[in-house]
Amino acid sequence: MTLQKSMTISSEGLTAQSDRLKTHANNIANIDTPNYVRKIPVLVENNNVSFEDILTQMRGGIIQTGISFSPNGVSMPGVIADPTPGKRVYKPGHPDADKDGYVVMSNVNPMVDIADATISARVYEANLAVLNIAKTMANRALEIGRGQ
Repeated sequence: MTLQKSMTISSEGLTAQSDRLKTHANNIANIDTPNYVRKIPVLVENNNVSFEDILTQMRGGIIQTGISFSPNGVSMPGVIADPTPGKRVYKPGHPDADKDGYVVMSNVNPMVDIADATISARVYEANLAVLNIAKTMANRALEIGRGQ
C-alpha cells in the first residue's frame, strides 16, 4: 500500500467518524424531545477497487476467494431510524399529546449513544495517528531524497 493510499483511507475514516460523532451528539441532544426517533449511523466499505489494484494483487499472487485483502476505506452514506418504540407518557396538556393524552417520548438510550460516541472518538484518534505516521514517513523520505 502506498503512503498516499494510507492517507486517503485515514482521511475517509476521519470524515466517517466525524459524521458518526455528530449523529450520536444529535441523538443525545434530543433525548427529551417528544417524537424524536434515534438515528443510527450506517458505515460502508468503499469498494472502489481499480483495475490497477487487481493487477497488482495478481502479480503478487494474493488473489483469493472470499474476503478481499485490499483495504478500501469507509464512508457514512447516511443514517437509519431506530425501530425501538419510544415510551408513552401521559401528558394531556402537552401540544404533542394524542387524543388519549399520551406523548411518545424519544427512543434515545443515552448509555448506548455515549458508548457509541466514545468508540467513534477512539477510532477517529486512531485514524489521526495513522495519518500523522504516514505524514512523518513522507517527510523522512523527502529528507533522504535531499541527502540529509
